[in-house]
Amino acid sequence: MTISPAQQNFPSLRHLARVALSSLRVLAGLAAYRLSGRTPAFAYQALVRLFTLTRGRSNDLLAALIGRLRRPYYLEQPEGILNFRNDAERHAAADALRTRGYFLFPEQLPAELCDKLLQFALTHPCTARATDSGDAARAQPGVYPRGEPQAIIYEFHPGDLINQPDVQRLMGDGSLLALAQDYLGAQPVLDTVNLWWSTAHSQQPDRNAAQLYHFDMDHVRWLKFFIYLTDMTPARGPHCFVAGSHRSGGIPDSFLAQGYARLTDAEVAACYPAEDLIEFTGRRGTIIAEDTRGLHKGKPVLQGDRLMFEFEFSNSLFGAALPGKGTITQFHNSSFRRFVAAHRRVFSRWMDPATPR
Repeated sequence: MTISPAQQNFPSLRHLARVALSSLRVLAGLAAYRLSGRTPAFAYQALVRLFTLTRGRSNDLLAALIGRLRRPYYLEQPEGILNFRNDAERHAAADALRTRGYFLFPEQLPAELCDKLLQFALTHPCTARATDSGDAARAQPGVYPRGEPQAIIYEFHPGDLINQPDVQRLMGDGSLLALAQDYLGAQPVLDTVNLWWSTAHSQQPDRNAAQLYHFDMDHVRWLKFFIYLTDMTPARGPHCFVAGSHRSGGIPDSFLAQGYARLTDAEVAACYPAEDLIEFTGRRGTIIAEDTRGLHKGKPVLQGDRLMFEFEFSNSLFGAALPGKGTITQFHNSSFRRFVAAHRRVFSRWMDPATPR
């Protein structure tokens, strides 16, 4: 049977139609977001759909537009835990992020700060996250039961974290902000502040605990900082990342067609060389920057437990509705108050909700 030119072009025409429809929905959502500060559900779903249809290029275009509207802050000699000696070192880290999708810092979080955050995590209430099996339903909110965990993940409420003095010390860190905006190409927004325990309650990979490979797609562009607050060995659930998978076209169409589906180790290993499957081990205080648009996961904990701290900076809050809303109600030192006042957009999620994004 002869196939006509029109029939041969039908799949590509259908693809273009889907791209056009998703684009219109995203544009309508951006207009609504501009007026209300909230992203309609249909617009967020279209953002994800457009990402899968364009292999990430739609996000690149939107990020470039946001960068023109939200120029990076001028930061004079930003200092902090990353300890960049000059701008060239910071730019080199940003370039490595663009190429590989991650950067493992030679500097570590000071031991005294690790101790303070660990002590907070051992003495303040947390909540068990639901598991695939539903085991966490039996776990009651309270101080982390380190000797007998009833769930895989125990997490702390962001509203408690952002008012903790040692967390505020990190929130006001100029080196984190400087690298984030170098990578994003725009004024950042600190959209996520997380602290959680991972336990050996189950040694089977759990979807809700993000222990299978997946990509994130909460916003247009973002950068995460992960900090180990306990020593990390292969048996204690190290974070894993597929180098280069964050780039447009870096995730196979067969994976993108599944949307937010979780992927097994075997599926991922069949598509990427072994040297790109990165497993981050190291001592407590280890700091990793990562673009989690790339494939990543946390391995199940086999022995002991893992305490992880996380910041996420995005170029805009347009996107998914974020859990764990909180407000900064106290400033533990004047330097942090001044830092917030000078960078209002960075902290807009944690301050006046009417602050422009």
